[in-house]
Amino acid sequence: MAGRYRVSYPVSNPGTETQEWYTLREGDESAFFLSHWFPTSAVGEPVQPKAAIVFVHGFADYCQRYAGVFQGFTERGYQVSGFDQFGFGSTWYESPERVSTHGWTTWPEQMADIASMVKLMRARLDKKWGEGVVPIYLLGHSMGGGLVAGFFTRDASSPPGEDVKSLVSGAMLSSPWLDIHYPIPRSIAVPVLRAALYMFPRLHLPLGPLSDDLSRDKQLCEANRQDPLSSTHVHVRCLLGPLAGGPRIVEEEYTRWPKRLPLLICHGTGDKVTQWAMSERLYQNLKKSDRSVRLVSFEGFYHEGFFEPGEDKLKFARAFWDWLDEQVDVHAHGRPLPPSDDRYVT
Repeated sequence: MAGRYRVSYPVSNPGTETQEWYTLREGDESAFFLSHWFPTSAVGEPVQPKAAIVFVHGFADYCQRYAGVFQGFTERGYQVSGFDQFGFGSTWYESPERVSTHGWTTWPEQMADIASMVKLMRARLDKKWGEGVVPIYLLGHSMGGGLVAGFFTRDASSPPGEDVKSLVSGAMLSSPWLDIHYPIPRSIAVPVLRAALYMFPRLHLPLGPLSDDLSRDKQLCEANRQDPLSSTHVHVRCLLGPLAGGPRIVEEEYTRWPKRLPLLICHGTGDKVTQWAMSERLYQNLKKSDRSVRLVSFEGFYHEGFFEPGEDKLKFARAFWDWLDEQVDVHAHGRPLPPSDDRYVT
């Protein structure tokens, strides 16, 4: 069932794809559904990846939706590994406690899960290719983009620890949830949500069907609405972190972004789900703070740039591929990080 509507990318060597179940939370037997895409030679033999990407999906989302996208990464020599977050995707849908676990997670728990995934991939890469040989990059979309941004800007007393952050060589944000287009002002929405969760901690609501505004590919939008793995009928405790935390990253906590860590932000100006303006503001704040950050804005693109119709999805993906190629070269030769820059794609 997962991945039944796959957006295809034109690739000649898609590499190999595997899935597994793995326990990411120490002391918790809950199994997470993991997906991996590996580069191969022309005859199908495994090859050392130029870098490994750990992918963090968005709200009402899951990794297998991106199988066609990630084949474009493997063809260019990159490994991609992702996990369906607790309460989402197959991790939720295949759970024996499906009703009670849908969206039952919080920002601190999600940060810890990402940290566990990073450590797992570092250990596997070191075992197969040598210690520290293959660099790791984090890529987050939408809710996952907000999580990746928060991963490196949280207070030092909160997880993840510096030991885990140091395992990552760079970060990429796709249409990050730093703020969304609210039907009501955020100044009202966040206090109301806090009060509701205080009185009803297991509040579980249908948040409406997935929007027609996810992509300009209407077939994809309809497929999402019909996909049981993309249900938005979730526990709302998972919303408080991004609703309250995203704006804090942009306005205050960006000052904790590590100076050693390059960042790529890609966002469509026509996004009606998350706010492009917040990505632009984060870029400006990081640039003024002498960080290495690139903002690529796509004129008129909707929320899911990887799934835009026709050649547009390739334009979006190429921004990531080009940036990764640059960063891998910088990493391999020990060069200084490039200065910040912003670009428009039409």
